[in-house]
Parts: sequence; C-alpha cells; structure tokens
Amino acid sequence: MIQIGVDELFQAKGRWWAHLLCDDFSPAGLEALHRFAEKIDLPRRAFHDPAGQPRPHYDCTPEARERALQNGALPLTRQQLVEYLQRGRSKISPSA
Repeated sequence: MIQIGVDELFQAKGRWWAHLLCDDFSPAGLEALHRFAEKIDLPRRAFHDPAGQPRPHYDCTPEARERALQNGALPLTRQQLVEYLQRGRSKISPSA
C-alpha cells in the first residue's frame, strides 16, 4: 500500500514549508501522490523532483500541510522522512 506523508515544518527563504511525499517512487506511487496533492488543492507547480537521487515531493505551506494531515497524510519526523525516501527509491524499477 502506498503511503503519503508530510514532514515537519521548516523555515527556508523567510517562509515556513513542509514536504508532501509518498513512499513509492514507481509510476503508480507518483500517480497516487499527484492525486492526493490535487485533492488538497496543491498546484502541480509545487511538485519537485530535483536531479540526483530521486526525491519527488510537493512543497507545502503550513496551510497545505494541515489540509494534508486532515486528509490522511501521515505526520513524519525527519528520520521518518529519510525512511520514506529510502523506501521510495527501493521501489523504482532498475530499468527506469
């Protein structure tokens, strides 16, 4: 089962942010993440997948983080965020 989580708030560029992500970076997992983001009114432009090791996520404002939690996203500590990234990467097909 694909899990969606949101990490703790942190400050960057003078604002508060969080990351919304899933624990499965396969196409099905990312589709679930996009559907969840749409459900909580996160625009697609908030999605990021920087170069390097995969870490696809949505940047969330504090308000979007609260909507995510209200809609079933799991609250993640920093350690749990790292675990989500590790699990997500493990589900990418080697041929991808």
